Amino acid sequence: MLILLLMLAVILAAQQPESFLPVTDTAALKAAIQRMSDETQTIQSDFTQEKHLTMLEEVLVSEGRFLFRKPNDVRWEYLSPIDYTIVIFKGKFTIRDGEKVKEFDIGSNAMFQQINKMIVTAIRGDFVDNPDFESAFFVNEKQYLVMLKSLNNQVAKMLSGIEIFFNMDSFAVERVRFVEPGEDYTNIVFKNRRVNADIPDNQFELNP
Repeated sequence: MLILLLMLAVILAAQQPESFLPVTDTAALKAAIQRMSDETQTIQSDFTQEKHLTMLEEVLVSEGRFLFRKPNDVRWEYLSPIDYTIVIFKGKFTIRDGEKVKEFDIGSNAMFQQINKMIVTAIRGDFVDNPDFESAFFVNEKQYLVMLKSLNNQVAKMLSGIEIFFNMDSFAVERVRFVEPGEDYTNIVFKNRRVNADIPDNQFELNP
């Protein structure tokens, strides 16, 4: 479950992030994010993930690639230093760890449903005026920052919130950060992003 939670984001800080100020016109920002979401059908991107644990001085760094296709198909593939892939496709969570493949029905597990909802919500921009989330909007000279907190108590016990950093000009998601309750957090930076290129079904199918 903790590995699943690495798929996207960070604890909502008690104070606003350093160098970010509250957005004065939230309606305009929400509209821009919604337009970006409506126009985006697919996303392909490489990513670098840094896992910060209070019990370890060393930062755990992973690299991989990320695929998304509307309405809610996701492939989160770790290529280095481990071979580990998570796919959400046709109502299923499928996990490949090396040569082992396990499949879970999202609909049969309330926690999987909530995690799936948070992932897809963050990717699609469905957090705009979404009653399942509490949101706050900030800006600095280069980025917009949306801070999300799930109003589901089960999710909040494992994942306090999500911080999504948008490019100010393109509204592309450049970084996502998770922080679990406590001081542990995961920072994910996206690069080599491609939008609206065709992604076939076989990219969301896992075999040993």
